[in-house]
Amino acid sequence: MNLENIELNRWEKGIEHDPRSLKIVEALVQIDWQGFDGYFDWRMGGDGDNGESLAFELDVYFELLDRNEL
Repeated sequence: MNLENIELNRWEKGIEHDPRSLKIVEALVQIDWQGFDGYFDWRMGGDGDNGESLAFELDVYFELLDRNEL
């Protein structure tokens, strides 16, 4: 996997999340709290929240997937 051509500072550059990333993270937040007593304590909505960081990582994953680099 090559991340050289992927923008990793997405928040700083104002790059919006991939909708697929948001869909996954929003589901995981609910699943975690409803089914696993908040084991991961996923949180969205604030800068630096762990769910936000996960969404940015998923953005990179989907960009690589779309480029057929995975």
